[in-house]
Amino acid sequence: MIDTKKAKVRFLSLAFRGKLEDYPQKEKKNDNLDDIHKTQNNYQAVSESEQLIDVPAHWNWSRLGYVTSNHGQTVPDKDFCYIDVGTLDNVHQRLSEAENLVTAKDAPSRARKIVHLGDVLYSTVRPYLHNICIVDREFSRTPIASTAFCVMQVKDNVLLNKYLFYWLLTAEFDSYANGDPSKGALYPAIGEKDLLHGVIPLPPVKEQSVIVDRIEKAFSALETIDALQAHYADNLTSLKSKLIDAAIQGKLTEQLPEDGTAEELYQQIQEEKQALIKAGKVKKEKPLPEINDENLPFEIPSNWKWTRIGEIFTLQSGKNIPTGSIQDKPDNTNIYPCYGGNGLRGYTDHFNVKGYHAIIGRQGALCGNINFAGDEFYATEHAVVVYAYANTNMAWAGMTLRALNLNQYATSVAQPGLAVNKITDVLIPLPPLAEQRRIVEKLDEVLNCIETAQPKS
Repeated sequence: MIDTKKAKVRFLSLAFRGKLEDYPQKEKKNDNLDDIHKTQNNYQAVSESEQLIDVPAHWNWSRLGYVTSNHGQTVPDKDFCYIDVGTLDNVHQRLSEAENLVTAKDAPSRARKIVHLGDVLYSTVRPYLHNICIVDREFSRTPIASTAFCVMQVKDNVLLNKYLFYWLLTAEFDSYANGDPSKGALYPAIGEKDLLHGVIPLPPVKEQSVIVDRIEKAFSALETIDALQAHYADNLTSLKSKLIDAAIQGKLTEQLPEDGTAEELYQQIQEEKQALIKAGKVKKEKPLPEINDENLPFEIPSNWKWTRIGEIFTLQSGKNIPTGSIQDKPDNTNIYPCYGGNGLRGYTDHFNVKGYHAIIGRQGALCGNINFAGDEFYATEHAVVVYAYANTNMAWAGMTLRALNLNQYATSVAQPGLAVNKITDVLIPLPPLAEQRRIVEKLDEVLNCIETAQPKS
C-alpha cells in the first residue's frame, strides 16, 4: 500500500527544496521583493537560523506579512455568505460546495473579515488541522470570513497564491505554526501577528508556477492511486498492473472533442498501410475476423475503437542468428545490438531491422514480454518486431501490448510459443493519437509517484 498522505508531505518537502526541477543558476537579487521590503516599517530580514528549509542559492526569503495583505473587516448589514472554519473541507483543503447563507441580524460576532476571489485563508485556530483554502469562486452574496482566519491576498509580482497555499501545507511550516508561536495545549492557536511573521522561500514567479504545476500533477496522480487502492489494496505489483489496465480502458484520462475519433485515426492508418503495400514495402495480409461486440473484454470511451493488433500494426518475426555470432560487448564501429525475447542479448556485426520498434517475446517464459529497440539492430527468432504506422504513439503501443497479456495466447506445450497469427487476431482498444500521448504522460506521472513514495532502503 502507498501511504499517499505521507507521499504528499514528501512531495511538498522536495518541491520547496527545489528538487523537482533543475533550475538554472540565477541572480539572487529580486528587485520587486527588494522594493516591497523597503516599504516595510521596522523591516526584519530573515536570518539563516529562521530559514525552515534548504533552498537553491538564487531563491530569496521573506515573511508572509511582507508579501501579502488583507482587506480589513466589516460588520454585515445585509445577507451574506459566511465562511467559517467548519465550512471548509480540510481533507482536500477547499471550500465546501454549499453556500452558508446568513442574515445580517443572525451574523455571528466572528463574521467580520472581508475576502476576495483568489485570497488564501488560513485558520489560526488548531493550525495542525489544515483548515486552509483558496477562495476560488464567486458567491451569490458578499462573502465574509470568520476572524478565526488570517486572510492573505498575495502581492502577485513576487508570490503566486497557489505557491503560498502549498507552502502553508508543508511539514516545515507546520513546525513553525504549531511550535513556539502556538498558544494553548488543548486548543492551540497562532496569533495573526505571529503567523504573518512566518517565513517563506521565494523563487522567481515563473519557477513558482513550475513548482505549483509539478505539485498538482503529483497530487492528481496520488489521488488516482488512492482511488485504485480502495479496490486493489494489498500489493504494489498488483496496483501497478491495475493502473495500466485503467489507462488502456480510458479511465486515467479525459476524452476531449478536439482529439477527433479513433475511427478517423484507424482510417488514416489503413490508408498509410495500403500505400506501403502498393509500394511493395509491406506484405498484403489475410483479412482478419470481424469483431463481435458481444465478446469485447471491457468497455471503452465512445470515441475509441475496438480493432485487432494486425489491423493497426504490422508484425514481423525475427530471424535465426548463427551460434557464436553474438558477442557480449561491441569491439568495433560496425557492430549492432542484438535483441531476443528478453531484450538485449549482446552485439553482432549485422542487422535486420531499422527504426524504433516494440519487440514481443515469443518463446518459453518470455512469451508476450515487451521491450523496445531503436536505430539499427538484429531481431532473433525469439522476437516479433512491431512496426507501427506514423499516426501511432509507440510508447502507448508498448504499454498496451504489455497490458493485453499476450502470453495467454501461447501454445500450451512444454516449450510454449507465440505465433504471429495468434498475436494479429488479438483485440486492442484504440484511442485517438492525442489521447495516446496523454495516457502515456498520465501513467508516467502516477507510476513515478509510486516509486517516489516508496521508503528508501
